[in-house]
Amino acid sequence: MTTLTPAHPGGAADVATFAQRVARFEPEAVTRIVAHGQVAGCFAETPFDALALRTVALAEPVEIDVVLEAATLAARAVGVGGELELPPALPALRWTSSLPPRSGWSELGRLALADVVARVDNGVEEFRRRAPDEASGRDLRAGRAALEGLAAQIWDVEMAHGVPLRLAHAASSYGFLGGQGEVVLRSVGSWQRLDAPNGTVLARGGLALFAL
Repeated sequence: MTTLTPAHPGGAADVATFAQRVARFEPEAVTRIVAHGQVAGCFAETPFDALALRTVALAEPVEIDVVLEAATLAARAVGVGGELELPPALPALRWTSSLPPRSGWSELGRLALADVVARVDNGVEEFRRRAPDEASGRDLRAGRAALEGLAAQIWDVEMAHGVPLRLAHAASSYGFLGGQGEVVLRSVGSWQRLDAPNGTVLARGGLALFAL
């Protein structure tokens, strides 16, 4: 069993909570933990064409790159001393996404957290208001396509600096927009990044995220 020791109290619990949210969207979802030195990143593929990322500082340097079942990680993450007790690794093929660069990010701008939360709330309300009419009178397949089109209309609009609103929607869905502070937008190459108070969302602009 591989055990990681967070540098700060609550670090393991934060990762466990993140893994629970990942499993909520898909019970068989996986996470990928990549640690270089004294920082470990817990990545998850999301339904938002983006990656969710929760990082944790480590007490001691570690080099690791493993794919894990999210639900199992959530259940076993917090040890007696607040450690990250990692479950057995899964085959690497269970992970289908490319990972973003570790360095080279340029800041695009900063947004007030309250403004980003309001934009997401407005988008959710608009979808709920329009969805019944969009799907009305259609069969299941056509109705689903209509709702996907509506979602694209709402969430693929530019939030700021070329970054789509869906990254903020993903951040909200994974609990990253809580607390106080700012939302920072960054980019490197074709990658876009949203850093929120409680986590990060990353996506590739104009390219397929998966199977690269």
